[in-house]
Amino acid sequence: MAARNTAGRSARGRAPSRGKAAPRGTAPAGGKAPARAGTAARAARPGQSAAAQRVKNARPAEDARAPATAAGRGPAAVAAAWRASLRWAGGGLPLATLVVTLLGLADAAYLTYQHFTEATSFAGCSDKGTINCVAVTTSAWSYLPPRSQPGQFGIPVSVLGLAFFAFMVAVNSPWGWRSSRPAVHWARLGSVVAGIGFVLYLVWAELFRINAICLYCTGVHVLTFLLFALIVTKTALSGVAARSPRR
Repeated sequence: MAARNTAGRSARGRAPSRGKAAPRGTAPAGGKAPARAGTAARAARPGQSAAAQRVKNARPAEDARAPATAAGRGPAAVAAAWRASLRWAGGGLPLATLVVTLLGLADAAYLTYQHFTEATSFAGCSDKGTINCVAVTTSAWSYLPPRSQPGQFGIPVSVLGLAFFAFMVAVNSPWGWRSSRPAVHWARLGSVVAGIGFVLYLVWAELFRINAICLYCTGVHVLTFLLFALIVTKTALSGVAARSPRR
């Protein structure tokens, strides 16, 4: 018993020594790792700042090169769009025939509108003298057959022109040029030959019967002649029923 009491007193006497605080200014053992991590982070910051500065310096150079790159892409994009248009139309000549036909359709549509509204003036065309659109479009020769008196039956020439160009839009489209039916290609060639013949008749009527010239009618005549030249050239190069290659 005496020995046990002595051991207990000794243990109680030593216990306070475990709870003694570390001397002020001395860091605990567990605090050494954060101190080293902070030192490593501070040591890494100069390197990171240098890398960030290099990235910042590189941005103005990239911004300066951007306009030049965009300018270089402009002509390339135009060339790519042009090649795509040629592939879509089936070639340069078919595309030209379609453009000319659409212009002729617009001109003929305007003449038809002016005819049925009984317009007394045309945009940009005089109503006096040799250049006189009203005199031409209201004459007896503006019908087929020509009217010998008012009220006589006759098909307006402008309506015939509108129907001609509407048909030519169909046969000069990419699908028309690529058609496997020879009848489509023969119809295109026959129609444009008939069209140029009709144009010669109208020019004769303007010069020798009406004694006046209509600028819009002349536009239709010129476009019909261009269409005739393009289609005949295409036919001479590849044959009547030859199809444009699919791309």
